[in-house]
Amino acid sequence: MLSPVKSFIILLTGFITISGINYLYLLKTDKEYTHKLLMNNIMGCIFIIFGLLKIVNLPKFVQIFNKYDIISQKIPYYGYIYPFIEISLGLAYLKKYKLHIVNSTTIFLMIISIISVVISMINGQKLRCGCLGSFLHIPLSYVTLSENVVMALMSASYFN
Repeated sequence: MLSPVKSFIILLTGFITISGINYLYLLKTDKEYTHKLLMNNIMGCIFIIFGLLKIVNLPKFVQIFNKYDIISQKIPYYGYIYPFIEISLGLAYLKKYKLHIVNSTTIFLMIISIISVVISMINGQKLRCGCLGSFLHIPLSYVTLSENVVMALMSASYFN
């Protein structure tokens, strides 16, 4: 399993790369550039990429996810649906479709994820994070918690 520091570097690099590409794209193509539009595009790309990474080996993702997610522990098939929820949210962000509902849904999902991670950390469980599917052995740690908090805050910025 990767160390929390290496996990943080990988996720931060991904966020910065996606943000930079979206920023440059919007500067070139959208004359009505706003920070909200940038946040929507970043969130859309992140959800699509993370969702696709989960689908590549869906059974392994579900196995990882069901160990800590509080919804999937009660409804085991939720883990199979979750990546498709992420991809759907990502597409909705990029298409700017009902963004008040998309952002509210994202905040709800991130709060559930934050609660799930905190419970696992309090219980001292040494689990893998399912955020990148089964590709990297990222530990469920403050890095996962930070990722979820940032995503929730980015979604909440829509309402400001």
